[in-house]
Amino acid sequence: MKYTLSLLLLVGFISFAQAKKPQNLYEQLCEVNQEWYKNRPIAKQLGFLQAPIIPNEQDLLVFHIQTLEKIFLAQNVTHLTQKQQAERQRNLQVLNEYWKRRDCPRNYYLPYRNPVFIDHEGRYCAVGYLMLKSGKQEFCETVQRKSNFIYIRQIKSPAFDQWQQQSGLSLDELAWIQPGYDPQIRFEIIDHLGVDRTPRFVDSLQATKIYSPYFDQRDMFGFTRMFWDCRLTGSEEVKKYKRYTGKPDWEVLKKEHGNISALTVHRGQLYVAVDSTFHDTARSYRTRIMRWHPRGTWQQLHESNDRATIYTFFSNRGKLYAGGGSDVNSPSPQQTNHPFTHSYLLCFNGKVWQKIEQEYGGIIFGLVYKYGRRYLGTANNNMAGNQWAPIKKVGKTDK
Repeated sequence: MKYTLSLLLLVGFISFAQAKKPQNLYEQLCEVNQEWYKNRPIAKQLGFLQAPIIPNEQDLLVFHIQTLEKIFLAQNVTHLTQKQQAERQRNLQVLNEYWKRRDCPRNYYLPYRNPVFIDHEGRYCAVGYLMLKSGKQEFCETVQRKSNFIYIRQIKSPAFDQWQQQSGLSLDELAWIQPGYDPQIRFEIIDHLGVDRTPRFVDSLQATKIYSPYFDQRDMFGFTRMFWDCRLTGSEEVKKYKRYTGKPDWEVLKKEHGNISALTVHRGQLYVAVDSTFHDTARSYRTRIMRWHPRGTWQQLHESNDRATIYTFFSNRGKLYAGGGSDVNSPSPQQTNHPFTHSYLLCFNGKVWQKIEQEYGGIIFGLVYKYGRRYLGTANNNMAGNQWAPIKKVGKTDK
């Protein structure tokens, strides 16, 4: 069965990263779903205009959906047929089940708040979940494949229209349910790395222009490695460097050092970051940078126990850097309260890798050159409620 789905992305719904922060719960809910603007009288009646904001993203999404369930249950539905009323009741029960799961999709794809129909780990948005539980899995997977970031009002499909009419829920109600998910990436304008600075982040519209041309759907700027425990296959990844002629021993690398989290060829030499977290049964959290020597051996250039993982290599002003991050605050594996996602950055001086002390607030996933400027991309792992680490001056320069 074929479905015709709109591929439009509503720029008008973009929430800008530098916009004014919400002052109350109502303004915050309007960021989650702009249908709240149309329903301000209801929000006022519920006291949301005076209520404080909800700091945790998953708590906010749950509150949004839970509130709508209560509002919809109180609606007069005598205009619906008995069959539609029964379906409405069933769908609202499914919605209740959904918000109690507390497992909404994560937005590691776009640099602004936007719906995600199904994320890479199989989390359905609320409307998608209603359709899934109505036997529409094939349709949902088609949406994910063809237009995963679409707004409900933009879906142009007879199959969707038929389901909506039978569901007992109006199109307005479904559009009101569908939240946009907070972006977990950002771009900072960088003049020099390793120096104290007042951070300058671009707004989401600028970020989109910077981000889109470089986005790799397969690896997603390394996000599959950051958040879904994927690792690179060296023999495949090195093929990107067509001029490289070395014959590294990948089996020895994995057996003796760990799994590959990043790889690059710089000035004709192969550098690989390995993470023993997924290799060492003792979970010692060692991070290493290895270089393949033409004589047929792996040279260890760097090792740390910082519990940070390297996800990218990049060049800047003639120097090679390794970037990554960590969502922990101490090297103790027993520590469970980790509120911040921290950056991790190393610079190679030709002999040794030196750690840069400056904080960039999140996991570093790349440096992009565009419009004559440098933009450092960082991501925040909010799966456990983590926040961007605060950026403070360290009084030290690592040029």
